[in-house]
Amino acid sequence: MKFNFKSYLFKYCSLILVLVANFSFVSSVNANNISKKIEEIESQLDARIGVSIYDVTGNKLWNYNGDTRFPLMSTFKTLACAKLLVDVEEGLQSFNTSSVITKSSLVKWSPVTKKHVGKQFTLKQACSAAMIMSDNTATNIVLAGIKGPKELTHFMRSIGDNVTRLDRVEPFLNEALDGDKRDTTTPTAMVKSLHTLLFGDVLSQDSKVQLKQWMIDNKVTGSLFRSVLPEGWSIADRSGAGGYGSRGITAVVWSDKRSPLIISIYLTQTDASFALRNKAIASIGKEIFTVYSK
Repeated sequence: MKFNFKSYLFKYCSLILVLVANFSFVSSVNANNISKKIEEIESQLDARIGVSIYDVTGNKLWNYNGDTRFPLMSTFKTLACAKLLVDVEEGLQSFNTSSVITKSSLVKWSPVTKKHVGKQFTLKQACSAAMIMSDNTATNIVLAGIKGPKELTHFMRSIGDNVTRLDRVEPFLNEALDGDKRDTTTPTAMVKSLHTLLFGDVLSQDSKVQLKQWMIDNKVTGSLFRSVLPEGWSIADRSGAGGYGSRGITAVVWSDKRSPLIISIYLTQTDASFALRNKAIASIGKEIFTVYSK
């Protein structure tokens, strides 16, 4: 029998198209499970929720209200410390620059700096306290070290983020008024910026390792993604909370079998308790992990 190459090629390509179509269908169905979970929680909490998931392998993005603005809250602290790392690399600032912690400078939620009143506190200590314990006074020290919120916004523009903006310092930036563009981002802008900072060439390798390590060492997110993280997975994250029921988390998760996912979840405009908001984020996270484990 004469081998018909054209017939073989047609059948082979047809098979590939069927497999791709089936894979896309399964992926779509699984993604729908995430959407349904979010919609269910939005209804239960009478909240507005935005989620973006960036799969580093293949640069694949999935989102739900991904281009809608939400309050940044403390998720901006990763960005502020990234800016400080850049300034240190460029010789514009030093991690050893220090200032004295005064009682009058303390703001709400300062578990680390309140123990250092009257003592010198370096910028490196400030980033560590801001990232690991979400210390707000330490965060203001970092903001002063990078010359304020406007400079952070300029930095975001310089790395290609034309959305994220910081306008105020702690604790005022957490006001979270509905419709107020100040101190906001979108879920998609955030995951893309985290990808740029943690996997791009804005930071040196040493600085990327330091930024990620601060996120890994986070001590205030135990009731969020970390409570539902699959066995064998690792996480580096940063959370936030604000007015009008606002809550958020940004994270990188990965495993030996799973390339990194960058996830952002923002929730706002709800009367739900803090515990219920935490449970909601954990529930969405669990669904994400289930879908992306397949």
